[in-house]
This record gives sequence, C-alpha cells and structure tokens, in this order.
Amino acid sequence: MKPETRNCQNCKQDFRIEPDDFSFYEKIRVPPPTWCPECRIIRRMAWRNDWHLFKKQDARTSEPIFSFFTPEAPVKVYDRDYYLSDAWDPGSYARDIDWTRPFFEQFGELLEEVPLPAHSMQSIVNSEFCTNASYIKNCYYSRGLTHTEDCAYVIWDTASKNCMDSHMTDRCELGYGNVNCDRCYKTLFSVSCEDCQNVTLSMDCVGCSNCVGCVGLRSKSYCIFNVPYTREEYEAKIAELDLGSSRAFEETRRKAYAVWLSFPVKYIHGLQNMNVSGDYIYNSKNAAHCYRVKGAENSKFCMNVLDAPVKDCYDYANWGAGCELMYECLVCGDHNYNCKCCWNCFPANKNLQYCVFCASSADLFGCVSLRKKQYCIFNKQYSKEEYEELVPRLIEHMNAMPYKGTRGLIYRYGDYFPLEFSPYPYNVTAAHEFFPKTKEEVRNMGLSWKEDEKREYVPTVAATDLPDRSSEADSVIVNEVIACSDGGRCGHECTMAFRIIPQELKFLQRLSLPLPRRCPNCRHGERVALRNGPRFWHRGCQCAGVRSQNGVYQNTAKHLHGTAKCLNEFETSYAPERPEIVYCEQCYNAEVA
Repeated sequence: MKPETRNCQNCKQDFRIEPDDFSFYEKIRVPPPTWCPECRIIRRMAWRNDWHLFKKQDARTSEPIFSFFTPEAPVKVYDRDYYLSDAWDPGSYARDIDWTRPFFEQFGELLEEVPLPAHSMQSIVNSEFCTNASYIKNCYYSRGLTHTEDCAYVIWDTASKNCMDSHMTDRCELGYGNVNCDRCYKTLFSVSCEDCQNVTLSMDCVGCSNCVGCVGLRSKSYCIFNVPYTREEYEAKIAELDLGSSRAFEETRRKAYAVWLSFPVKYIHGLQNMNVSGDYIYNSKNAAHCYRVKGAENSKFCMNVLDAPVKDCYDYANWGAGCELMYECLVCGDHNYNCKCCWNCFPANKNLQYCVFCASSADLFGCVSLRKKQYCIFNKQYSKEEYEELVPRLIEHMNAMPYKGTRGLIYRYGDYFPLEFSPYPYNVTAAHEFFPKTKEEVRNMGLSWKEDEKREYVPTVAATDLPDRSSEADSVIVNEVIACSDGGRCGHECTMAFRIIPQELKFLQRLSLPLPRRCPNCRHGERVALRNGPRFWHRGCQCAGVRSQNGVYQNTAKHLHGTAKCLNEFETSYAPERPEIVYCEQCYNAEVA
C-alpha cells in the first residue's frame, strides 16, 4: 500500500494519507477521510463547549437551569439528576429509518427531539457550576476535570487538590495560576514544571524547590532568575522582592517572562515517549500528530486524551481511560471499545456508531440518550438478526444518498456529524479557542455566532482600589463587585466585573498572594496565551553552534555538531514568528543536563 495525497473537500488544501492510516481504516471498516487533519479537528471541536455556562430552560419544568448549551440551542435539556433517572424513557422517541432521506437529516431531527443532560458529567459531589467532568468533589466553576478535589477556576485538570486559577494541570496541590504543571506542590504562576515545590513564576523546571523567576532548571534549589543562592541569601532576596504586594509581584512577573525568553525551549513538550510527534505528549508510543495525550499507543490525530491507557485510536478527542479502537469520537471515554463518530458517550460502550450521550450500551447506530441498550437504530429496538441486516444497508444508504451540507460539503459514512448540526455557536466552542474566526467567517460557514451578553453589573470597587496585599483585605471584600481591570479590551470574553469567593480569599491569604485584578475569563485568557496550540510548523533547530541564532543565548555545553549550526529539523507547535529560541532535543538536553 502506498501513501496518497488527497484534496480536502473543506479547505481545498492537499493532505497525505499514509500506508498505516489505510491499514487502520480497513481495520475498523471506514473509508479514508475526505477532510484534512486540521479541518477534522475543527469539525469535532465545533461540538465541544469547554468552559462556558448558560441558563437554559429545562424541557420538563420550564425552569431556567445552568447548562453548557445556550438558551437558543435547538436541543432539549433535562436537569442532570432527572436525566439520569428512570422517570423518562429515551426509547419512546424511537423512529423508523426513512430510506427516502439522508441519514444525517433524520439524525439531526432526532437530536433535537430527545432530551440531553444539561451538563456532561458523571460521579460529582458538591461541585457547583462545573461541567465536562467526572469523579470530582468540592469544585467550583471548573471544567474539563477528572478525579479533582477542592478546586476553583481550574480548566483541564487530572487529580489535583486545593488548586485555583490553573490550566492543564495534573496531580498538583496548593497551586495557583499555573499552566501545564504536573505533580507540583505550592507552585505558583508557573508553566511546564514537574515535581516542583515552592516554585513561583518559573518555566520548564523539574524537581526544583524554592525558586523564583527561573527557567530550564533541573533539581535546583534557592534560585532567583536562575542565580543560585544559599538558603539565607535566598530568604533575604525573597523578602526584598516582596511578592505579597500586587505592585511588586507584577514587576517580578515582567522580569521573569523576559528571563524565560532568554533560554531555549525544546521543540516539543513531552517525556518518556517513543516515536511520537505533536505536542504535550507523555508516556506514549507510536503516537503521531497528537496534542495533549498521555499513555497513548498506536494512535494518530488524537487530542486532549489524558486518562491512560488509550490504544489504536484515530481522530479521537477529550477523555481516554481504557479506550480502544475509537475513531472520530469526542468526549467518549471510560472503557469504550470500537466506537465511530460518537459524541459524549460514556461509560463502557461497545460498537457504537453515530451516537450521542449513550451509556453502557452496545451495537447502537444513530441513537441519542440511550442507556444499557443493544441493537438499536434511531432509538428503536431490533433483534440481533434485524440489526445486523439493517446496519450494512444503512451504511450503503449513507453513501448512495449523502447529506449535502452548507457550502456544498458532502457527508457520507465515515464523516463526523455535519458542522451546522452542532448545538453550539462557533465562538463558544473549543474550535474557536484553537482556530479563532471572525463573525463574518463563521456566518459564511453557515454556522451560528453567540453575541456578547449585555451585563448589568454595577461595580462597587475598582480593581485599582483593592488592597495591595490580600492580608490587608477583610472578609467583607467577598461582598464587593470588582470592576475588571481589563475593562473588556482584552478579547477574552471579559465579564467586566467579578467577585472574590470566600474559598478564594482564604486561599490567597494562606499563600500570601495578591488579590486578582481581572475577572476569571480574562485570567483564563492570560493562561491560554502561555500554552501552545494544536497547529504545527516545519522548522530547524535554532542552535548556531556556540550560541542561539538570535545571539541571545550562549550555550553552556559542547554539542554533537560542534561549532557549526545544528541541521536537525522537526515539526513543532512554536510558530516561526514567535520569540522563543527553539532547540532540537539533542541541543536542548545538552543545555539542561
């Protein structure tokens, strides 16, 4: 079998299908894709609302409830507890296959009729205003969590405790303002750090303790801006920095960011991998073009799959946990097997195709909200023999009578749900966060756009009038409505005003951290800017021999290529116009050893 170059029917750009790709498609019995990998990501992620919450009418009670669907979304929702009860029967919405109409047209109608849960969650305890979560306890306004406890304003976390205002974290404790940190304790406003303790405003540090404003350190202690000190000197310097003061902290932050840019970064964020490509890849083997995966094997084009293990999956996003043979699936996890083109199906499903919010089921095709069912199509029950006779006919029908979407796009068997069927406006989805588009571009795609809500908040205090130190704030500050210092100018969906919750005030005072001056949305946007996205560029190592190409960094060790420029090339998520100094793995390892 030879590689083939094909043209994406969506963006009209060429993309390559490799021999091992063809082998996978044959294994799971789907045709090769007609969309390029990036367009497939956008198509899936347009069905994912990562962190927005809205008030939507409950289809049963007509009362407004918090939901991750907008009020205008063309779907019905039930309160989560009622949805999971036996008080209603999703099978009552069953319908026959209409062989005179495209499959997707019929499925779109079913999707709008069968109620969905207001949130995508399972096994939660005392976790208010959270969504996209499983096995969490005592969390507030947090999203994309699993096994997380006592956290607030945390997005994308696994098994952390007592953390706030963090993004892409794993097994951290007492952390604040972090991005992509693993197994860290009392680590604050740091990026891509592992196994660190009492570290602040540091990047790419591993096994470090008592460090401030550092970058690229390994197993170091008592360092400030990468300068080592004795314990006594360090404590005196920390007292001078006065990090409990908001003004002093911001000055240290600005200096730390400048120090970060003076040190080379490795072209990929990853550890303990074999034969991988992409970014944020850990403990994986044969994982190609992946983004944020852990414990993945023989997989490709996967994204945000962080609950290991995962095996033999393509175009699979958000979850994991013992899944195998997943294709074009989103938010499907917890021991699913052989699922194709499904959304929010969990746990323990097998042989599902084109299903939504189905749980603990097997052998379903085009079903919505079924639980513990088998051999159903469009929520209608069939015998095993009937089901096995109908499915091949339905697949043939999907190819013979494809759905014609907006802009002339054709959807056949093997394609994910049409973009325009997504119940979310594009600008509240993960697709927009990774691949932002203007309202005009979105409208031209035939998709909806959520206009900014007019907020009636009346601030009682300006951010500039907050105490310089959290220790100076008394408990009544939790009653204040604080005007966000960004004032809507940042483009991060600023809420214009916010409150400090009691849990947050206690946390800040415990760690002697300044009070926040920005609303949670703006703080999230600030953290997102510190991570890389799932888009990759072909680049060369920027090591010029004894120093970096831009002359900013002086190498501290001899490299294998000597004084000549390194000739290694790679795919990286660092765009060419970014200011970071990007080294290949060999050159980077020589500098951090």
